[in-house]
Amino acid sequence: MLNSVILVFANKQDMNGAMTPMEVCEGLGLLELKNRKWHIQGTCALRGDGLYEGLDWFSGTFKEMRAAGYSSGGTSSL
Repeated sequence: MLNSVILVFANKQDMNGAMTPMEVCEGLGLLELKNRKWHIQGTCALRGDGLYEGLDWFSGTFKEMRAAGYSSGGTSSL
């Protein structure tokens, strides 16, 4: 997980009582993460709200890291 980029979609923002992106952030402990790039994006998947914004952030951050020489190699076992 070294040099990993974290994108969290806080979905269901169209529903009453949904956790705000900040509440999700606090619940996941994102503020305590050190040396990690992360972003939380409020979304409503049914309408597509926030999806492109989150993916744009991810793409731009990934490009910045590649340009800075961070490796994207690695394996995953699911």
